[in-house]
Amino acid sequence: MLLLLCLTLLTAAQGSASKVSGSGSTEVQFGGEAHFECTVDPAKGVRQVTWQRSFKDESIENLATFSSRFGQEVNAAYQGKVEFTRAALNSTSIRLRSVSWEDESCYICLFNMYPDGSKRKHTCLTVTGVSSVNTSTALLQKEEEELHAFSCSATGKPAPSIHWELPPDAAVDNQTETTTSRNSDGTFTSSRSVTLRAPPVWSGMVDCVLNQGTSGERRRRIRSGNLEEITKESSGSVSRSHLVVIATASCLALCLGAVAAAAALRCKSRSKMATPMAEEV
Repeated sequence: MLLLLCLTLLTAAQGSASKVSGSGSTEVQFGGEAHFECTVDPAKGVRQVTWQRSFKDESIENLATFSSRFGQEVNAAYQGKVEFTRAALNSTSIRLRSVSWEDESCYICLFNMYPDGSKRKHTCLTVTGVSSVNTSTALLQKEEEELHAFSCSATGKPAPSIHWELPPDAAVDNQTETTTSRNSDGTFTSSRSVTLRAPPVWSGMVDCVLNQGTSGERRRRIRSGNLEEITKESSGSVSRSHLVVIATASCLALCLGAVAAAAALRCKSRSKMATPMAEEV
């Protein structure tokens, strides 16, 4: 009889135990949004719902809370970053805006219940993609031939791949392989360059394609007209910028000489007019 009573009480206790279920984003592209949600059933005795994040050093920080008494409250450091999309004592969800590398963490929903204590569920988020892209272009003077050089670098995680999409009216003179370096924040910076031979007065463009064929594919178009640097490769050739400087200086010297001559002529004329005429005796 006693054994039957114990089994009955144990079954009743197990049947009344609250269970937390949850889901959320596990991988998000840099700059995107992450979503997390949790539900507790049954929700008897829930006093407050708290969203937290945990760090690699096992420390925990509160992001936001909801209670019947105080309503929705978001930690000052996360206002504009974290917002409730659903707030109730039995069900809650939040949105994380403009995800960055610093947001890579585990996110916890915590139901504070009386008298059972707390029930929680956590989801860990990984941030991938590209955070920044830098491009440049230059015109190289090589003997009688002009070469158009393009470079592209990108920072992201995992290391971004770089491919070129080139115009049909230009030929490849030189192309480097992608080089990659690891940054202190765990991201990687990839770089690649290509040099093209093109017809005279060519003003075409190339596309730098990042992470080609993936959901995070991005491309940056580089126009040859936006010259950032003009380089002289042949010792006997003079860059266009140097010719412009020389021509401008020559014109300026001629103008200054003409102004000086005119001023001297006016001074001489005034000097003659100011000299008194001698009286006849």
